[in-house]
Amino acid sequence: MRQVRTKILTVTEANELLGVDMEPGFWEALVRMISYPEVQYVPSAQQIRFPDYVPFEDLAREWIEGIEQGVYEVRPCEVCGGWFDLDRAGGIFGKPEEREAYVCRECAERMTAREYYERYVRREGE
Repeated sequence: MRQVRTKILTVTEANELLGVDMEPGFWEALVRMISYPEVQYVPSAQQIRFPDYVPFEDLAREWIEGIEQGVYEVRPCEVCGGWFDLDRAGGIFGKPEEREAYVCRECAERMTAREYYERYVRREGE
């Protein structure tokens, strides 16, 4: 009988495995997007954990290729620094015409109109 083992990849190992150079927040978002129940990201250890029968490399590669090809739009929030899939997460843009300066829904809901003005509108006019 085969014993299931848990594989653990650090962020550095995941970057090397997939030939990218992404920060921990990106990996956390990627694990969320993969949405495979057995795949977990542990922020305190900056590790990805999954059973050895899960094809993590293939799943991650598919998402990364989709991001590179523009199939998925993933960006960091300018306020909290977390990464989000714009198709799922919602939020606002500080520069909506250019779809730049993304602010996630949670941060946008906490932001006052004055903060938004001072951060995005005023700097455009200067």
